[in-house]
Amino acid sequence: MKRGLLYSVVILLLVVGLSLTQKNNSAKGSAPDKVSFGVKIGIIPTGGLTQYALVFYKGERLQSIQEVSLDRLIKIGTGQWPIPRTTTFHDFFEEHGMYNDTLDDGAVIDYGAAFDSLWKVRFKSHPFDHRLGDGWSMGEIRPSLKQQAYIYDRYGVRGYDQDFFADTSFFKLLKDVMDPQWIAEYKSLN
Repeated sequence: MKRGLLYSVVILLLVVGLSLTQKNNSAKGSAPDKVSFGVKIGIIPTGGLTQYALVFYKGERLQSIQEVSLDRLIKIGTGQWPIPRTTTFHDFFEEHGMYNDTLDDGAVIDYGAAFDSLWKVRFKSHPFDHRLGDGWSMGEIRPSLKQQAYIYDRYGVRGYDQDFFADTSFFKLLKDVMDPQWIAEYKSLN
C-alpha cells in the first residue's frame, strides 16, 4: 500500500513538474524577437484619422499588433519608456534618422509635423475640418489608382483601413511626408 502511494506521489510530481516546465518554455517562446511601430490612415472607428500600433514579430513573422496612443508610441520610440514585454530602452527614431532639431539656417525639423500630415496621404481635404487645408490625395476619400499603386510598391500597403504602414515602412512614410520633393511627386500621380 505504501509503495503504491509512493508511486502515485512520484508520478504526480513528475506531471506537475513537466507541466510547469512546458508552461515556462511556452512563455519564453512567445516573447517577441522584434518590436516596431505602425500606423493606419483612414476614418478610424474612434473618430480619428490615424491609428497607431506596436507591431511584434517572432522571427520574420508578424506575431501581434497592439494599438497605442501617439503619445505612448513616441515615448517608447524615443527610448523614454521601455519596449513593452522587455526591460530595454531604445531610441527607434534616432536609429531611423528621425530627429527633432534646429538647423544652422534656423529651419526646424520636427517629426511631430510628420504625424500631423499623415492624413494628407489618404484625403484630398481634411474630412472633419476643411480649415486644416488640403491633402495630397487625388481622390476625395482615397488616393488615385496611381497613388495607390505607388503606395503598394513603396510601402507594401494595399488597404489603408486594414493594413498598417509598419516596421521600416512606418519610418519611411514619416520621412517622406516631410520631404517637399516626395510630396510633389505623390501629388502628381493622377
